[in-house]
Parts: sequence; C-alpha cells; structure tokens
Amino acid sequence: MADGAYARLHEMLLTHRLPLDAPVSERSLAAELGISRTPLREAFRRLEGEGLLERLPGGVLRVRRITVEEFLEIQQLRRLLEGEAAAQAAGRVGLGLLHGLRARIASLLASSHPTSSQQRDRLAIDLELHRAIAAAAANATLARLLEDLRRRMLLFATPPPAERLEDVCAQYGAIIDALVEADPEAARSAMTRHVDALRTGILRRLAAL
Repeated sequence: MADGAYARLHEMLLTHRLPLDAPVSERSLAAELGISRTPLREAFRRLEGEGLLERLPGGVLRVRRITVEEFLEIQQLRRLLEGEAAAQAAGRVGLGLLHGLRARIASLLASSHPTSSQQRDRLAIDLELHRAIAAAAANATLARLLEDLRRRMLLFATPPPAERLEDVCAQYGAIIDALVEADPEAARSAMTRHVDALRTGILRRLAAL
C-alpha cells in the first residue's frame, strides 16, 4: 500500500495536483487515496528523503520548490539527455500512440475550457509524450534519469506555462513528426528546441517579476 501511495503521490507532483509551497494535508490525502495514514506516512518519508517534500517547523510537510540555480542545472542536463532519448526513439514509438497524441493536441487547441483545465490536459500530453520517448529509447538507466530530472524540474515551475499554448503544441507536433518519420537528428533538434523554449520562457517570466 505504501508503494501504491508513493506512485500516486509522485503522479500528483508531476501534474501539479499537489501545489508548490502548499502544506500537504495527511487527512485529506488519506481520504482521497482511500488508504490509512500508516502507508501514506511511509510514502511521505520516501518523498521527503528524495527532496521532493520538506518538513517545516512544527512538523508540517509541503512540496519543495527548487532554486533558480537548481532549475538551470536540471535544464542543462535535460537538454542533453532528452535530445539523446528522442534521437534513439525515432521510428520506435508506436504510431497509434503518436496519432492519439496528435488528436489530443488538436482537441486541446480547439478547446474552450478554462485555462486551468487546458493546463492539466497539456501536462498530461507532455508527460505521456516524454515517457513514451524514454521507453522507446530502450535504455532503462536513461529513463530513470529523465523521470527524476523531470519531477525535480516541476518543483520549480508552476502553471500557467511560460509559453503560449499554441507555441508549445507546435513543439510537440515537431517532435511527433520527427518520431513518425524515423529521423533521429530531427527528433533530437525538435526536443532540444522544446527544452530550450521552456527554459527561456520561464527565465523571461522571472525577469518580469
């Protein structure tokens, strides 16, 4: 049960269902996950040990926000590793999955839902695309590194995204096109541009604060 709670909390971190800087409510999460507090506390300890949660004076837990310096270091590594994974995955990701992602992107762009709902859908698409690439690269160590870097990166940025929805969806489209065409260098280039755009957009937003 503790492993299951850990996996679900991890997913909630990746999709920002656990907001940055907000206290984590043990009671409400136990009710939401349908488990007792004992396995939940074990999952909390694991996430705290990994630096994803931090304990405040008084014992309150919250999702940790990383520093700008940590974010830049992570993005530098992601630029290299995500590009390599995309190159290795070119031509190996199932066409059905990629066509499905294209359809979801088109639906997202046509949606009139509130921004918060669009952001949840965008994060879900982003997560599935990156995970599909990591899996298709057929390198378990690389996949683990990318998953860890991604979740740590998401401890810095909060919705809404730094880029316009149309821009980031165009980036997804370029990556998918290169994967479908089995073009490793185009896939590497498209993924590198995607990671660079995220870094540039967030730094631009910070400079405006």
